[in-house]
Amino acid sequence: MPAALITGGNKGLGLAQTQRFLDAGFQVHVVARTEGDLGGLSGNVAFHAHDLSNWRDVGIIETLCDRAGGVEVLVNNAGMHLKKPVWEVEPDELEERLDLNVKAVFAACGAYVRARKAQGGAIVNISSMGGLMALPSSAAYVTAKTAIVGLTRSVAVDAAKFGIRCNAVAPGFIDTDMTRAILAKDPARREKIEGRIPGGAFGTPEDVADAVFFLGSDQAKHINGVILPVDGGFSIGF
Repeated sequence: MPAALITGGNKGLGLAQTQRFLDAGFQVHVVARTEGDLGGLSGNVAFHAHDLSNWRDVGIIETLCDRAGGVEVLVNNAGMHLKKPVWEVEPDELEERLDLNVKAVFAACGAYVRARKAQGGAIVNISSMGGLMALPSSAAYVTAKTAIVGLTRSVAVDAAKFGIRCNAVAPGFIDTDMTRAILAKDPARREKIEGRIPGGAFGTPEDVADAVFFLGSDQAKHINGVILPVDGGFSIGF
């Protein structure tokens, strides 16, 4: 049975990614701080508690990837947002976002490559449209997600000799409980956003999960170093 490791795969977009791999017959290892709603998933899923912001300790990732059968696909999904302009961001807030959104991903990529040099595999990082364009009042988040774009390309170049691919998905506006709650307070903003999406609609968590699964699968075996927007065309211009 093939296996995937998904960080933050117990809630939000990560939960949909976990279900997508389970539906395809994968064993899925979820690494996150708290267990979340894994009881609603059907399939072979295991939860491993670990605070990913403690990025210097990636032993659990290396152990899971190095165990019998290994982990064919690593998905670096865990992350956190911050809605503040640059002049309001406190040093501790920036450090917290960089620890989880950048340093933990950097360390996980290194751990995966060390463990999979002989077998090959695939890494899928989760960036954001904030990694492709500026978002208002999101300086720390945009900085972190832009770093993921550069990291993905660098890992793709360096790890290719081991048969390891590295790509990223950049979700746009996705219809989640959190998004609906935020935009319910600002219907004019939702209308403006939908007006910029050529199809006029937000994506779903399953749209993101399908893109992640594709990049992690053998169907994408000749795709490396790509940043794939899943945004309905939001980022291509007006």
